[in-house]
Amino acid sequence: MQWETVSVEGDGSLRHLVLNRPQVRNAVNTQLLIDLNAACAYLGNQPDCRVVILRGEGASFCAGADLKEGLVHGAALRDVVYRSRLGTRAIQSLRQLPPVTIAAVHGHAIGGGACFPTACDFRIATRSVKVSVREASLGVSLSWNALPNFVHLVGPSRAKEMIMFGEMYDADTLQAYGYFNQVVPDDDLLAAAQRLADKVLRQPPLPVEMTKASINAMVHALDHSVFHMDDYALALTGRSQDAARAREAFFQDAAPTWHFD
Repeated sequence: MQWETVSVEGDGSLRHLVLNRPQVRNAVNTQLLIDLNAACAYLGNQPDCRVVILRGEGASFCAGADLKEGLVHGAALRDVVYRSRLGTRAIQSLRQLPPVTIAAVHGHAIGGGACFPTACDFRIATRSVKVSVREASLGVSLSWNALPNFVHLVGPSRAKEMIMFGEMYDADTLQAYGYFNQVVPDDDLLAAAQRLADKVLRQPPLPVEMTKASINAMVHALDHSVFHMDDYALALTGRSQDAARAREAFFQDAAPTWHFD
């Protein structure tokens, strides 16, 4: 199955869900979020599918927001909220897929590209991968209901560190934090994902699916009730004067004075 920016490859028990904008390192635009939601809906209706490998085509898994589209800064308020809701649905759609999901991460995973793997059941990275959550550094809050996923994976203190400071992390550090399950040589990524998929497929289907559903229900029980204003928070922070100062500081490596306005 092929959409404009996403494809589903394979058939039967194992499918690949591929972010397919390699010319821009799979940067996230509105169409990619729309297509990702559609692809998840399709996969959720394939009863023979037991494992989904999420990966990015080309040099990187996902380089974050497509800055050419202006997803937040300078966009109309209703458009910011709409696009953020698309991202929230994409994260939820990935997490709620009945098949076991494996994120195979290479190159860079920035911003939203670092959020997508948190919605998967397992994450495998190449040793050379670089990961950063830069939203706060750019003056906006992390949306998509993704913040709880980081807390569940790496704990409150590490999540604060990753999200507040927007630093670039290597694969070994994030494996130690609990973000990645495995780190493998660069040329072994897809083979490692295949090995894990085979391991899942050797297990009886029903208890695997029930285990995933039960653990997710327990871990994520309060996520939406606490973060239901995510989309509005992104719009609010993105339209602040401090956000404009943050963007200028980020791209010019400057040290601004904050005014909380």
